Amino acid sequence: MIYKLLFTLFLTFTSLLAQPDLSKANLYKADIDSHTAYKMQQEEGILIVDVRTKREYTYSHAKDSVNIPVFNEQFGQRVFNKNFVEQIDYALKGDMDKKVILICRTGSRTKFASNLLAYEGFSNVYNIKQGFAYDWSKTELPVEK
Repeated sequence: MIYKLLFTLFLTFTSLLAQPDLSKANLYKADIDSHTAYKMQQEEGILIVDVRTKREYTYSHAKDSVNIPVFNEQFGQRVFNKNFVEQIDYALKGDMDKKVILICRTGSRTKFASNLLAYEGFSNVYNIKQGFAYDWSKTELPVEK
C-alpha cells in the first residue's frame, strides 16, 4: 500500500513539474468544470465528494456534496487520511466503476486524490479542475454552510 501511495505521489508531482504538454496527463477519467459537475450530479445522481478538511467543508461547500478528507488536520498540520480509499469505496457501495466527482479548494488535492483512486482501480473519477474557490463558488451554483 505504501508503495502505491509513493508511486501515486511521484506521478502527481511529476505531472505538475512536467513540460506544459504533459501537465494535463492523468490516470483518472477527466478534469471538468463546476457546471459540468453540477449537471452530472443533478441529471445522473453522481456523488460529489469534497476532499477538503472538515473545517473547510463546514465553512462552505457544494450543495449535496459529502466530505471525505484526503488529508486530516492534526495539531495544525495536514496529515494523509490513510482510510481515504476505503471511505470512498464505502461511499460508492463497493462499485469501483461508479462515477464520482472530487472537489477541493483549488484543484490540487483532487488531482492527487483522483490519481490515487484511479491507481487503486476506480475507473470513473472526475476532478473539478479549479475547485471550490476558483470555480464553484464563483458561479451561481448552490452552496451550503
